[in-house]
Amino acid sequence: MRINFNGYFFVEEKNNLYLALNVFEEYFTIDDTFTIDLHSIDKKVSKELNRIHFQKNYSTDVITLPIFDDLKSILDFPHENEMIIGDIFFCREIVKSNAKKYKKSLIEELQLVLIHGLLHLLGFSHEKETKLKFYENKILEKLWNE
Repeated sequence: MRINFNGYFFVEEKNNLYLALNVFEEYFTIDDTFTIDLHSIDKKVSKELNRIHFQKNYSTDVITLPIFDDLKSILDFPHENEMIIGDIFFCREIVKSNAKKYKKSLIEELQLVLIHGLLHLLGFSHEKETKLKFYENKILEKLWNE
């Protein structure tokens, strides 16, 4: 899987987000013809996206807008060219604030929201929180401890 970066991301951030993607792909294999669009946005845009798509009137650290329902529908989709599987929007201000609040580096917090967003793109939801958290913790533990 590949990432299209939109907005500003520093080289070190991009490199570490790709490291997180590589660990993610050890658990969920998706070929390089599939792409995600990763956006760096501000609180105002985050709040507006959250309101439009989820009827919530506040900013949040990450918003995920999947195109497919789940991993099976991604893998079963006939394609020959690059195919976008969804968008992940990071609110840099909130991610930075959360890093400080939870005593993580900005890179670690970016990796966490990327993994969280990727799991949402594959159909994991907060309605089935146990499964979402299981994979999120497993992937992050491997990423941060190797």
